[in-house]
Amino acid sequence: MKLTLSILLLAVLTGCATKLALPAKTPADTGKKPTVQLTVSGAKIIHFDAKLKFVVLDYRSRVMPAIGTRLAVYRDGQRVGEVQITDPVRVNLATADILTGEVRIGDEAR
Repeated sequence: MKLTLSILLLAVLTGCATKLALPAKTPADTGKKPTVQLTVSGAKIIHFDAKLKFVVLDYRSRVMPAIGTRLAVYRDGQRVGEVQITDPVRVNLATADILTGEVRIGDEAR
């Protein structure tokens, strides 16, 4: 009984191994370099206070940077200013002081 079970198990495992797909060639196998496409997605400015020179950034579904981090602000792909993350920081919202430039609601900080 043990011998029959062992042979059956060996047959099943051997049969499964032959049906496994071979791994696709990696860039190292083909001599080509891998192509990595990175997209940078920043936080949107959702509030702007010109008098106190700060903004509120919406970090929904993004990694929140540490307090003190400086970020460039972009509008339509052009850099328009720089902000620095300050306290308070909440679940998905952060405040940031405006260091340079002219920022608006809807601009992206990254």
